[in-house]
Amino acid sequence: MKKSALFFASIFTFIYFPLFADEGANKVMELGNVHQLLLFVAFIAISTGIMSSGYALSISLSAYAATEKENRTAAFIPAIMPASQGLYSFAISFLMLQSMSENPFRVALAGVVCGLPCFFSAIGQARTAAACIKSINNGQMDSGQALVATAVPELYALTGLACGFLAMTL
Repeated sequence: MKKSALFFASIFTFIYFPLFADEGANKVMELGNVHQLLLFVAFIAISTGIMSSGYALSISLSAYAATEKENRTAAFIPAIMPASQGLYSFAISFLMLQSMSENPFRVALAGVVCGLPCFFSAIGQARTAAACIKSINNGQMDSGQALVATAVPELYALTGLACGFLAMTL
């Protein structure tokens, strides 16, 4: 039963999504050059928010890889926390895709107000996580302190998520 449902869902996806993509592309091509430029800037900004998580994870997981075996459990959560910014930007990008032809200015605003804070907070959070992981490894900090210190830059990413959501829904 599950295999047949998955099969039909994949067939539906491969047949109908290109039709929706063509319709959306036609609507975007009907927009003026300024609106197309706004959309381009918006998706560049939101893409930097998504890609920054990968870079940030490389920083924090490099520090995690250098921890001693007995400290790995305490250092794991701070090491993976920078991944959330990419998820926030990814969620806003779906809202942006849904209304890019109706209101390109709103899409551009959402891309910038979510993408840029996610970018900068991911890099800052990764540096904080790496420092906390080093402190855990040296016995200067416990996992609770590291978790709180690493969570502070997350607030700015959440602010960017909230602003992007508000820009798309109001």
